[in-house]
Amino acid sequence: MARKQKTGSTNVNETRENLLKLAARTFGTQGYSATTMRNIAEQAGIEAASIYYHFSSKEELVDEVMEQGAGRIVQELNGRIEALGPDATAEQRFRAAVLGQMTGLVKHGDFALAHGRLLGQLPEAVRERQVKRRERHQRLWNGLLEGLRTEGRLRGDVDIHLARIFILGSINSIQSWFNPRKGALEKIADQLCDMFFAGVSPPAS
Repeated sequence: MARKQKTGSTNVNETRENLLKLAARTFGTQGYSATTMRNIAEQAGIEAASIYYHFSSKEELVDEVMEQGAGRIVQELNGRIEALGPDATAEQRFRAAVLGQMTGLVKHGDFALAHGRLLGQLPEAVRERQVKRRERHQRLWNGLLEGLRTEGRLRGDVDIHLARIFILGSINSIQSWFNPRKGALEKIADQLCDMFFAGVSPPAS
């Protein structure tokens, strides 16, 4: 009996994950209002009523998609930083975070796309939770930038808020133009960081 229960649980988890992936893609391309639970269920090949076994409402489903979108990106970012060990410099941590967030955006594209596009369309309660999650992510980057300043890698007159907008805008745009056939993600991340630290002007003669 225990074996059957495990198999059933696995199937339920697989169905839920499939529904989340389909929902992320549909929310990201069609928007919140145009997406229906019936449409997602049809894509998954299940009865319309069966989707409510996994998610009680469209609001709960989109909230989970948004949570997954943020969580998977942050997991990639934190994983890169943690792999450096405790003795890493602020610049090494910053570069790891840039590559980590880029990797998360590319690897979890549908979730990342939905997460980036849906904020203004969400029901109020879901939007409030997402704003708080976004603020936590911004504080993470503020900390990385403050670390650079502490170690002398960021000028004292640079506004942290603007620096964060600059680097995150560059990173988050990658979904619209990245082509793995034209260059490795690691190389792109390195070049972006080099431009952030050194600028784009040639060195003074």
